Amino acid sequence: MTTVFDASADHLIRKVAEELRKHKEITPPPWAAFAKTGAHKEMPPEDPDWWFVRAAAVLRRVYVDGPLGVERMRSFYGGKKNRGSKPNAFRKGSGSILRKSLQQLEAAGLIVHDKTGRKVSPAGMAFLDSMAHEVKINPPAPVPRRVKASAEPEPKKSESKKEKGEKVAGAKGEKTEKTEKKPAAKKSEVKKPEKSEVPQ
Repeated sequence: MTTVFDASADHLIRKVAEELRKHKEITPPPWAAFAKTGAHKEMPPEDPDWWFVRAAAVLRRVYVDGPLGVERMRSFYGGKKNRGSKPNAFRKGSGSILRKSLQQLEAAGLIVHDKTGRKVSPAGMAFLDSMAHEVKINPPAPVPRRVKASAEPEPKKSESKKEKGEKVAGAKGEKTEKTEKKPAAKKSEVKKPEKSEVPQ
């Protein structure tokens, strides 16, 4: 039987995120549009649907490492904070985002909460295993990476064939018509003007 461990984490999280949109309990809060995912981040996520992706990642993490709590989950989603001239330091991820995600997944019946912590429910385990089976049979297409728009270089002037040939010849060390110089005449070959004979 196919389980979560048999599927790629990246592909599985994307597939689960698409399915979590259908659950009315999984909804991004109003502040999700401008909130950072941790103190180590400089900007909010660029993906407008990042809340579903994070909820899917949290559900998979609970399946793999559960039972666990919010504080331990914060270490998984932390990172290095840029402190300027000082060395980078590790900072934990946002606890509010993880807490709200876990509460929504618990309301959807995919996670249960007991004294030991939060762990995946039988319904959540069956849901993830079925998604892993679909991903293994039909993996999703790769997501194209976003390329930053750069200034277009100015178009070069079209060169004639003659100019191109002269450049190539100059690069090879051959003499071209413009660079050819006539050899200087030797001193012995230079004729001195004869003295004009003056009648006495």
